[in-house]
Amino acid sequence: MDEDRYSVIISSSDRPKINNTSYEVVERKGLGHPDNICDSIAEEISRNYSLYCIKKYGLILRHMVDKITVLGGSSKVSFGHGEMIRPIRILLNGRFTHRFNNEQIDYKQIVRSSVFEYFKKIFPLLDTEKWLEIIDNTHFSQGPGVVYDSKGNSLNERKNFFMVTDEKLAHLHNNNLRSNDTSTCVSYSPLSNLEQIVILIEKTLDSDEFKKEYPYVGTDIKVMGKRVKEEIELTCCIPFIAQYTPNVEFYQERIEWLKKLIIKMINDIYSQYKVKIFLNTRDDIKNQDIYLTAIGSAVESGDEGAVGRGDRANGVISFNRSMSIEAPYGKNPIYHTGKIYTIISSLISEEIYSKLGLENTVYLTSQMGRLIKNPWSAAVIVDGVKEITNKEKEIINSIFKDKLNDHLGATKLLIKKKITLNN
Repeated sequence: MDEDRYSVIISSSDRPKINNTSYEVVERKGLGHPDNICDSIAEEISRNYSLYCIKKYGLILRHMVDKITVLGGSSKVSFGHGEMIRPIRILLNGRFTHRFNNEQIDYKQIVRSSVFEYFKKIFPLLDTEKWLEIIDNTHFSQGPGVVYDSKGNSLNERKNFFMVTDEKLAHLHNNNLRSNDTSTCVSYSPLSNLEQIVILIEKTLDSDEFKKEYPYVGTDIKVMGKRVKEEIELTCCIPFIAQYTPNVEFYQERIEWLKKLIIKMINDIYSQYKVKIFLNTRDDIKNQDIYLTAIGSAVESGDEGAVGRGDRANGVISFNRSMSIEAPYGKNPIYHTGKIYTIISSLISEEIYSKLGLENTVYLTSQMGRLIKNPWSAAVIVDGVKEITNKEKEIINSIFKDKLNDHLGATKLLIKKKITLNN
């Protein structure tokens, strides 16, 4: 099992390239969407805990925080004013290594600073000390696999899975570079025009520069786009912040202005498409039911979120593409293959497209206990070509081998934010 016994399955497909298909649907959730909040804070917690461990102990200790959820608070808004009346609650679900020899690791402080810093960044109007709570549901159960004898003893190291009782055993926290799970991760390259459009819209409206000039726009932005041949329709949900929205006329005027702005953004780059925009389609002006918020997100008024329900690692939810349902956010970056294979498959796919110009989809499947560099299955499907040359196959095989052999390099890039999940 330690040998590189896998072979890359390389095949071509007569499927049209994505931009030449007749129908496509893509979704993008913004920074302040409750699901993306959970993804982001889970990843920040994992990263900051990893950096702490590297600095203090020289290695990343076991942890997993990929099941975080958020319970929405409650707010009250009127034109020119918004206030919280019940706090937003973060359910900290997961496990951390909490002891190294005789030293207790204050992981809760790492969690708190990670969560509060993120909320302050995307919700500057939120008084986090008053309206944000973290509910600690962490535990230290070792998981299945520990068998005890009749005297209640076990030689299995997993009995102390989330603590380092002997510094000589700390190296075991890399799981001997073996997969912790049997899972499949999928990546593709390049992004389609529609995928790039929905990313462009959300990133522009959620950028710091845009917020400085137009502070009434909140961060819980959602963009759903559909393309039928050369016609694109977009439904965008854009929250307004009550403090900066003085009256209903202002709201209606800015809605129309945003429609024109979004159409211009698209036409400036993708003039080949006929574009139609729908904005805040649930609005009922007569009954004063509009997307008006205190801090800029539905999380303030009861909406819940969970890790893995937000954008995929490439920043979109694309319904016409092969994609994994793995939630990489908050997973251990050393041996949780749901995370590391997400990164590696993306790097492989991007390099295949960069070097060969081949539109492709990459699949990596791990097998529990198998070396990470040695996947159980590895495959790439190339679209829009009838045949792949032997030279191209050699290059593809080389890319797979290089990226898998250097999986610790991918971990380092992630920890240093040289690459990121969810662009």
